[in-house]
Amino acid sequence: MSRAYKISILLLCVILFAATGCTSSQVRLRYVPAATTQISPEIQPGNTFGLIQFADKRTASNIGIDDGKNLTPVSNVAAWVTHGIEQKLQQNGATVHYVLNASQLENTSVRVSGSITKLWVQHISAGKYQGDITLKVKINNNPPTTYTASVTRQGVPYMNNIEPLLAELLNEALTPVIPQILAAQ
Repeated sequence: MSRAYKISILLLCVILFAATGCTSSQVRLRYVPAATTQISPEIQPGNTFGLIQFADKRTASNIGIDDGKNLTPVSNVAAWVTHGIEQKLQQNGATVHYVLNASQLENTSVRVSGSITKLWVQHISAGKYQGDITLKVKINNNPPTTYTASVTRQGVPYMNNIEPLLAELLNEALTPVIPQILAAQ
């Protein structure tokens, strides 16, 4: 193998390694359901919950800044929140029809829609982050109710502390939302 070929391979590896390091500002949004018991064991027969994908009303597309880099979600913030609600409702035995807009919704007993007005992660100190979220949830034709949650998480520095923080933050925000949706049936 020629020396030039080896140097080319080495340079390619260095470039790939550097490029991988640059993408560390991308954050995966995952919903991990809390290991809790059902909130409402009795879903009324025949009731279905129509869930319209939430609107992302945040003013910035990033969800925070860490070490001078924008924290950019890899997936859709609105879909992340809406799927979280869908999974929580299904965890409680509900039948859920998830749609992208209200015109697609048919024959549901309860209609749920809403928006995300805040989602922000702040680096506090080495390995310590705080996340804040604000949701506006509309059930049927009632005025929207605002729900907020804030979670602080301490982890090992240089480890991925942001993604677990976001999963915990969404669970915290949905804890008061789900009983209100279930009560509307």
